[in-house]
Amino acid sequence: MTYRQLIEASKTHYATLAVRPRLPGLAAAFSFGAQWMYDRLHELQPNNMHPFDPRINYNLYGGMKYAICLAGLSMILLTHRVVAIPAGVVVFYLLEVHFLFLFPLLIDGEPRPLLASLRATHKIGVGKCLAMVLPIAGFMLIGLFRKTDRLRNWYVGCLAIIIWYDHEIRARL
Repeated sequence: MTYRQLIEASKTHYATLAVRPRLPGLAAAFSFGAQWMYDRLHELQPNNMHPFDPRINYNLYGGMKYAICLAGLSMILLTHRVVAIPAGVVVFYLLEVHFLFLFPLLIDGEPRPLLASLRATHKIGVGKCLAMVLPIAGFMLIGLFRKTDRLRNWYVGCLAIIIWYDHEIRARL
């Protein structure tokens, strides 16, 4: 699938949702996102789901994932200043794609989700993952500037990653 196909499929699926997601508090953002992703995965594979496990510390995993990505971005910016912003963004997403499927793998009960996410990224190919994620991320970020429904693109982008995971990774688990 291409990133355009993923975005179109996720727009179609998002349009069918009866309830639009509410804005979570910052302290529970990753836990909220994991529950939302679980619900979407359940819609894609209703017979292939176990109950959502609230004991998993999704906030810890999400914080760790983005701390690594922001550390990479910070190193580039601290050493090369503003001229390095484009390189910093690429480094951020180069690190981020390694954890691209972390939350769906956690949701599916993968016993070693960090390692499984790294393996999934490398099986697909880091370059291919980066080429898919950069336009999806751009689509998500541009949506934040909408006058209404600012998070629509964000959820559509998250759904695109879930559909990609379901299509590329889940079938192999």
